[in-house]
Amino acid sequence: MAVPVLSWVNLALYVLQLFVNKLSSRHIGPVSRHHETLITPAPYAFSIWGFIYMFLTATVVVDCFWPSVSFYSNATNANVLRSLFAVSCIMNMAWIVFFSNEYVNVATLTIVVLWLSLFVLYAHIVMERRDTSFDLKRYVLSELGIIMYFSWTCAATLISFAVTAQYVVDDYLSFTSYVVLLSVLAVFSLSAVIYENDVAFGLVAIWALIGLAAKSTTLEQRVEIIAMNIRACATQSAAVIAAFIVISIAHMLLASKTNFQPLQSGAPLYSDKTMQHLDYGTTKV
Repeated sequence: MAVPVLSWVNLALYVLQLFVNKLSSRHIGPVSRHHETLITPAPYAFSIWGFIYMFLTATVVVDCFWPSVSFYSNATNANVLRSLFAVSCIMNMAWIVFFSNEYVNVATLTIVVLWLSLFVLYAHIVMERRDTSFDLKRYVLSELGIIMYFSWTCAATLISFAVTAQYVVDDYLSFTSYVVLLSVLAVFSLSAVIYENDVAFGLVAIWALIGLAAKSTTLEQRVEIIAMNIRACATQSAAVIAAFIVISIAHMLLASKTNFQPLQSGAPLYSDKTMQHLDYGTTKV
């Protein structure tokens, strides 16, 4: 299988992205602390980038040297998807440049574009998984990096919205505003876990929520009370997502060992054909 030119372009852009991230890593922390929000996780939570980049590296390398395993291989619009990955690399670097220079509003716009590009890639992975059998090799070496990246970007985008809103009002937001943002993350994660059995997506979201729940802050009393309530909400959200992950794993294990099907697909529902044979006394339906 011939390797498309865009695969090599993506490899070059990805290496450049790693270089820019490494170069700017010392500047991101101070700016993040300057624009701290009440839904920003504790610093240790960002160590997940090591795992994200490890699996993303596999995604990019596999597409160049083992394209038959790449999640792009069966796509009818593979070059469009590869172009979107290139966009994600460019937006990632743009976000670093803008955010480290405290252009937080522009940085939020770039992370939205990053989220959109990753959303399309994630949607393709999900749709392809529905149409084909599960391939562990492809999942680990090609899909998992995008899934983890997209899940973390969902959390990062919501945090960026909070940063921009706080910048505009020049103060912390209301408790309700933060809860709405956390709720969006919870809904996204639960949707992925419940409808797609996407455990990895849920685990990344749980990591972000635990990082927030375990965060220690020293703020004025009014804000500290809000922060404590937000941490409680994060704890509850993480617990709910974790519960559904356990249910999802149990369902997958049960389905793999038996012919068990969920109610909506396994129960014999009335159809037009069966309804024709129903006889209630002297009246046929």
